[in-house]
Amino acid sequence: MNYRDVLETLKKASAFDLYRLSCAIDREMERPEHIVAVQRQVRTGQVIRYFDGTENREYEARVTKFGRSLLHVERIDDGRRWRIPYYMVNLGEVDVSVSQPGNNKPITANDLSIGQQIGFYDKERNQERSGVVERINQKSVSIRTETGRWRVAYCYLFPVIEGDTFDGADLISVADNETA
Repeated sequence: MNYRDVLETLKKASAFDLYRLSCAIDREMERPEHIVAVQRQVRTGQVIRYFDGTENREYEARVTKFGRSLLHVERIDDGRRWRIPYYMVNLGEVDVSVSQPGNNKPITANDLSIGQQIGFYDKERNQERSGVVERINQKSVSIRTETGRWRVAYCYLFPVIEGDTFDGADLISVADNETA
C-alpha cells in the first residue's frame, strides 16, 4: 500500500469524514480475527518488527508472551519490555515509510522518526544545522544538536544526506534554544 497516496486522498476529506473513518479503522483493528491471524504466525522467542506510531518508526523485538489483546515483547535495541497491540506487528515486512525519496515536497511529521538525523536552517544565525529528532509535534520538531535543543518549524527542515552526524552521546548540558 502506498501510504503517501492514501494521505494525499485524505487531505480532501472533511474533519468529520476523517473522524468517522478513524472510528471504523479502530473497530477493524480490534476484531478478534485480526488478533488470531497474528497469533497464528508468531511464536514465543521469534524476532518480529513492529511500528510505533508515537515515534513514527519501526523496532525489532523478541516475542516473550501472548496476552488476550496485547503481545509482550522485548526490544532488541535496548532490552526494554513492552506490551503492544497485535495490529502493530509488521508480519509482511511492509515498507512503513510515507515519504518518497527524491521529491521536492516539504518535510512533514509523517516523514520523520524519533532518533532520525535531520537538518534545519537557523534563521537567526543564518546557517544550516543538523541534529537528532527528539519529539514530533503538530507544528514543529524538537531537535537535539551539539549546542542544545531546538524547536523547529517543518518549513525549515531538510534531509541530511551524508557527512558527520551528531548522535547526542556526548551531550552534557543542554540549553533550550528556539527557532521559527
